[in-house]
Amino acid sequence: MAAAAGVEGLLIDVAGARSPSVVKEHDQGSQRYWKRTEKRQWVLAYFIGNAILYASRAAMPVCVPAIAKEFSWDKTVSGSVLSVFFWGYASTQVLGGYLSDRFGGEVISMVAAVGWATITLLYPQLLYLFSSHDTCIRFVILCRILHGACQGVAFPAESSLVARNVKTDRTATYSIMHSGIKFGALLMGCFGSIVLVHLGWHTVFYTTGVAGLLWAAVMRIFFVRRKNIVSIKSLNGSNDEKKRPHLPWRILCRKTAFLSAIVAHVCNNNLFFIMFSWMPTYFHETYPDQKGWIFNVVPWLVSMPGSVLSGWIADSLIRKGTNVTLTRKIVEIVGMGGPVICLLLTDYTDSFVLALMAVSMGMFSQAFHNSGVLVVPQDIAPSFAGAVFGVMNMLGAIPGVVGVYLAGHILELTGSWAAVFHMTAVINTFGLLVFLMYGSAERIV
Repeated sequence: MAAAAGVEGLLIDVAGARSPSVVKEHDQGSQRYWKRTEKRQWVLAYFIGNAILYASRAAMPVCVPAIAKEFSWDKTVSGSVLSVFFWGYASTQVLGGYLSDRFGGEVISMVAAVGWATITLLYPQLLYLFSSHDTCIRFVILCRILHGACQGVAFPAESSLVARNVKTDRTATYSIMHSGIKFGALLMGCFGSIVLVHLGWHTVFYTTGVAGLLWAAVMRIFFVRRKNIVSIKSLNGSNDEKKRPHLPWRILCRKTAFLSAIVAHVCNNNLFFIMFSWMPTYFHETYPDQKGWIFNVVPWLVSMPGSVLSGWIADSLIRKGTNVTLTRKIVEIVGMGGPVICLLLTDYTDSFVLALMAVSMGMFSQAFHNSGVLVVPQDIAPSFAGAVFGVMNMLGAIPGVVGVYLAGHILELTGSWAAVFHMTAVINTFGLLVFLMYGSAERIV
């Protein structure tokens, strides 16, 4: 009990504030949702935050060829450095959701940003810390795991925040916030590549790390407010806190709505991570004469409006009286079915332009997933959206290691991109069918 109190006290001291959502739980007053102006401010803040977060995540993949050349890393070492991020990322999803439901998503996001931004900023120095080649690699791998662990709490925190503070147009709000990850990937693919060429890989990490720390500072000053402080005594001893319900996992885990959402999310993430990790290599090997910045930028540029459009469509359908469950399924047909069609189309063309169009439309339609399965935790368990999303995203992180490795193994054995695309399409189709058959947006708890 004392240890728990210490952890809670540390979070209060670091943040200097208590989440408004938690204050509302301890107050006996009615729930207060964000007003329109507030909502716009939060959406902008998290759009920028997600962009910086994903730029931080993409910095190592962009810089690893230059780093590998300088430090004599082979492909096995480079692959290990890239993939271990997801072990840390998966490990903190549930914890991030629980803490966000308890303390507020904005507090957890801010504290986590200090962690992942600091690690990003220090990567160039960490690589020169040890003279021993093997020791340096082990330490970088450890830092990559910690980097992933800090970022692992971000999206459960965001899901919890939206579920607690947005009453109407929730899907659009979340999808616009989440589209920041596409913008971050776009920034790193375009400007990160330019910085890498002209200023060196060190500057890529320095710039991204500083941006992350600045975002955390802005969050602390303007969004996490001191007036919402709750005493540690009230956190650990109040009757209200004792009455706070716990998430009934046994009930939730028996519901097909929850299980089908997990299956669909895992299958979708398998496609997303394979496209994120291997598409540059596909274009480089298949169309070696084409400029890298084109195929590294265009798919992400196209995917951003897809995320925003999906939220607008979903909320419009709901406002017109369409059942929420049916809305989620309609959106997910585009989000998971569209990329399957686009992947298969790449087998039937030798044209770079047509292949780029197919991949870009695949990324555009994949962004609809943000307004489908990704919002289901807010539908089925709004009071525990952070924890539920954390479980779903923890399992969804597994393809970041297994799926990406398996794709590389298939390429090594067969040399066939068609084999990789067909495998990915089959898995994605399976996830879509499971969600269409068993998915639901009806509240469970």
